[in-house]
Amino acid sequence: MSNSQTLFEISKALVAETDLNKLLPLAMDKVIEQTHAERGLIIVYGEEDELIFEAARQLSQKDLAKPEFEISKTIIQSVRESGRPIVIKNALDDPRLDASVSIPRLRLLSVACAPLRAEEKIFGVIYIDNRNLAAIFDESTGKLLSEFAELISVAVRNALERHRLLARQRELQAELAEQQGYGSLLGRSPAMLEVFKMIDKVAPAEATVLITGETGSGKELVARELHRKSRRCDREFVALNCAALPENLLESELFGHEKGAFTGADRKRRGQVESAHGGTLFLDEIGEMSVALQAKLLRLLQSGEYKPLGSEAARKAEVRVLAATNRDLRRRIAEGYFREDLFYRLNVIEIKVPPLRGRGEDVLLMAEYFLARFARQSSRPVKSFSEEARAMLLQYNFPGNVRELENLVQRAVVLTEGDLIQPEDLPLTLAEAPAIADTNASETNFNLAKQRLLSNFEKEFLSNLLTATHGNVSEAARRAGMYKANLIQKMQQHGLKREDFVARKP
Repeated sequence: MSNSQTLFEISKALVAETDLNKLLPLAMDKVIEQTHAERGLIIVYGEEDELIFEAARQLSQKDLAKPEFEISKTIIQSVRESGRPIVIKNALDDPRLDASVSIPRLRLLSVACAPLRAEEKIFGVIYIDNRNLAAIFDESTGKLLSEFAELISVAVRNALERHRLLARQRELQAELAEQQGYGSLLGRSPAMLEVFKMIDKVAPAEATVLITGETGSGKELVARELHRKSRRCDREFVALNCAALPENLLESELFGHEKGAFTGADRKRRGQVESAHGGTLFLDEIGEMSVALQAKLLRLLQSGEYKPLGSEAARKAEVRVLAATNRDLRRRIAEGYFREDLFYRLNVIEIKVPPLRGRGEDVLLMAEYFLARFARQSSRPVKSFSEEARAMLLQYNFPGNVRELENLVQRAVVLTEGDLIQPEDLPLTLAEAPAIADTNASETNFNLAKQRLLSNFEKEFLSNLLTATHGNVSEAARRAGMYKANLIQKMQQHGLKREDFVARKP
C-alpha cells in the first residue's frame, strides 16, 4: 500500500473517532507502525499551556508507564518553540543535543518530532524515537511524520471542539438545573412532578404534613419548600433530627429547660419549639422518638401547649409541624413503638418522596448539578461525565439515594485526573452493582430499558471479542479501540473472566 493510500485510510479512522482518549492511542499506534519507530508520544496542551491529553505508546501497542522519563524533552521543547519539525538520524552524535541528559541515558539513536498546529498556533506535538540501527529515521520519515501531524491536528481539533461544545452544553444544563427543578429540589421526572404538585397544593394550608421516603431521598428539602411557599416563609424554619439525640437531651432541645432541671443545666435554655414560634418546625426521623416524648409532642399539636424541662407552667407556641420518616409508622404502631393518635395528628397529609432509582434521568440532572458545584468549590477543571460513566449512573439503584449520589460525585471530582469523570473514577461498588431488576415490564422506564439493552450488548460484544482473541485482553482492547484498563473494568462489571476464554476456539 502506498503512503498516500495509507494516509487516506488512517485519516478516515481518525476523523471517525471523536473521543480523544481513544483517538490519540489509535493515532500513535498508526504512526509507530508506519515509521517503524520503537516508541511514540502525542501531547496536547490547553489554553494555559497545561497538559490536557497524552498518549504514550510502544511498538508492542502498550502504554509507556512513565513517559516523562522515557523521552527527550529537549527535542519536544525545541519543536514547540520553533514550530518546525525535527528529524535526527544519530542523536548521540548531534551537537545540538549535547546538553540533553535523556539522549545518552536512554541511548536513543533516531529521534523525530513534529508540531500539531491550528491556524499557526502550536497546541501539541507528536514525537517518535528508536534505538535500532535497522530503522534509522531519514528525510522520508520526517515528511511522513509531518503529514501524520496534519491529519492528527485536524482530528484533534474536531474532537476538542466537540468536547468543548458538549462540556458547555452540560455546563448550561447544570446552570439551568434549579430552574428545571423546583426551588432547591431538582427533577423533571413524572414522580418528582407529582411531589411538586403536592407541595403547591399543601404549602398554603396550615395542616401538618408527614413526609415519607427512603434515607437520603430529600425529605428535608421537601419540608423547606413547603415552608418557602407558605404564608410563614418570612419566619423561622427550624429543623431537628429526632434520631441524633438521646431522649432527655431531645426533650430539652425540643421544649427547652429551666436552670437546674438536670445535672449540668446551669442556665435556662429555650427550645426549638419556642424558636419556631410563628414559623415551621420540622421533625426529621420522627419514628425514632420515644413513646413518652411522643405524648408531649401530641399535646403541642392538640393544644399548642408545652412545658420546658423543670417547669410547672405551660407555655404556648404557634407553629406548623412537618415531620419526616423513612420508617413504616403503621408497623411501628403495631409493634408498640409509635402512638396511633400521634400518627393521625401528623399524617393529615402525606407526601411520598420517590427513591432516586425511580426518577429516571433526574439522576444525570442532579449529578451534573453536583459536579458543577463541587468543581467550583475545589477549583478543579472537571466539566462533565463520560458517556460510560453516565450509563453507569443510570443503571445503579442508589440505596443511599441523593445523599449517596452527592457524595460519590464529590469524590469523583476530587480524584479524577482529567476534565471528564470516567467509570474508574466512580466507586467500585457502583461499577459492580447490577442494573435495576425489571419486575414489571409495563412500568419500565425508557432509560432503564435502554441501559439494560446496552448492558446486554456490551456483555455479548466483549464475550465474542474475548472468544476471538482466546482471552488475550490486550489484543481484545486493541481491536475494540479501548484502553486495557477500561476493558478490564467492563469485564468485571459484566462478570467476565479471562481464563474462561483462554481455551476457546473462535
